[in-house]
Amino acid sequence: MNDIAAALDLDPVTTHRRERTAAALTLLQSGSDAPPDDEALPLAYALAYHRLEGAENAARRRDTSALDWYRNTAGPILAGLARSSRLGPRIVIAPNEDEMIRGPHSDTPYYVLGPDTASAAESLGVLADDAFGHVAVTGLDALVAAHAAVICLTGRRRADQTLRSFAITRLPATVFTDHTSDAAVLGRDLVHEAAHNWLNDALVALRITIPDDETYFSPWRGTQRPAFGFLHACFAFPLTTIYAVRARLGATGAAAAVLTDHERQQRPQLAAAQDDFTRAVKLIPDPALRERLDAVFQHALTL
Repeated sequence: MNDIAAALDLDPVTTHRRERTAAALTLLQSGSDAPPDDEALPLAYALAYHRLEGAENAARRRDTSALDWYRNTAGPILAGLARSSRLGPRIVIAPNEDEMIRGPHSDTPYYVLGPDTASAAESLGVLADDAFGHVAVTGLDALVAAHAAVICLTGRRRADQTLRSFAITRLPATVFTDHTSDAAVLGRDLVHEAAHNWLNDALVALRITIPDDETYFSPWRGTQRPAFGFLHACFAFPLTTIYAVRARLGATGAAAAVLTDHERQQRPQLAAAQDDFTRAVKLIPDPALRERLDAVFQHALTL
């Protein structure tokens, strides 16, 4: 399987996202919500889980007003935050640090869309759309279109600073990431977190549980990691390598330097992980998913 776009096209993932969106809306008692079409599905999926998370948090606080808002009012209001983009409707936000939630569900503070959410400044919306353009050039646009529908920009950094990005399983199709002023660099981090969201969805869709008693040495962390985290790294980092190799051809200045450096750093780390990856991927019982993970990893090694 040499076509990376084909490797990322897994029918059970799309079916899973549509079914989980419908189930979430039913749980919220939002029977009036029409089933989303293909273009609207990524955002509908993300918003359904933001509403579920908001409703659960409100219930824990015994905040009946907020609970009612998430169940009965939030749908059209949150959808109204979306902006048109190269990849379909996206929500781009940039909350302040004190608006982030610190709780047991994530190692890092995260954000849930709510009644006080505002869209990010126009300049950040343009930055995100420009990033989508760079992603499209690399052929990874379907990945980001499906798995980065809500983009939470968590802080601006200089190009020479470490950028933090993450995704959490409770908010699929949502990406949290720092940013610089360069769209090509943002595109890389959107690919990385969209990859994590894709793999999370694939594992759930195929009802795969990875044993938590297997560990492998992660050259990215410099330590032993459970198989779940190791396989995630062996999927996301190869995809960012593929992105960097393809995107740097059209990048200039600081962005070209950052992407070239990313490619240079990933080569020895991928090589160091290869033997353990070959063993760890055998923990995936589904042949189609196992083949896709292997295809992405092996393709990155050849670049």
